[in-house]
Amino acid sequence: MVYDTWLIGQRIKTARKAKRYTQDYVSAKANIGEKFLSQIECGNAGLSIQTLLSLCDILEVSPNYILLPNLSRAGEDSIGDILQGLNQRQLQDVEIILKIFVKNCGKDPNQK
Repeated sequence: MVYDTWLIGQRIKTARKAKRYTQDYVSAKANIGEKFLSQIECGNAGLSIQTLLSLCDILEVSPNYILLPNLSRAGEDSIGDILQGLNQRQLQDVEIILKIFVKNCGKDPNQK
């Protein structure tokens, strides 16, 4: 898998704007510089796992949404798009519901 800094930055920027947060606010909450956040959003800088997790927590998005290239397809309602913006508790509830659904479809949701 390729580490696409531009796509990662765009998803962080999109999530930030969806929350109507400024770069100043998010960078302060994440304990990083505003210029560094700008570089991340432009795809000019990578970020550590800790910074990624911090930004995901602040923006209430999953690391999968930020990192995985196939979770967002333009013009489609992918699962990632539908779940975007849910908080951690809501995502846990969705996981429970999904496991119940899959189990009732005759497949063990814990089997890979």
